[in-house]
Amino acid sequence: KVMQQTRVQHQQVEQEVQVPVPMTQEEVVHVPRVMQQTRVQHQQVEQEVQVPVPMTQEEVVHIPKVMQQTRVQHQQVEQEVHVPVPMTQRRGCACPKGDAGNTHPALPC
Repeated sequence: KVMQQTRVQHQQVEQEVQVPVPMTQEEVVHVPRVMQQTRVQHQQVEQEVQVPVPMTQEEVVHIPKVMQQTRVQHQQVEQEVHVPVPMTQRRGCACPKGDAGNTHPALPC
């Protein structure tokens, strides 16, 4: 008996197909770097400081009072004054014995 069969024939066909090829593209990506840091904590501190206050002290000061005075100066001055003296004339008179030649102003002549 003859059987009918469908014959399958393979034929190699060359076909050009353009397939997009994935292109590799380099990209520089910056990745953040985790750095260790010391932690600074601020603490508000209230400090009470006692500052010495300068003390004021009263002092009574006696200031001499300047007074104006008139100054009296004595200056000794020598002054020559010529005063005319009346001249008396004497006469010779006889005196008692023993005093011969002497004139006596007290005796009247």
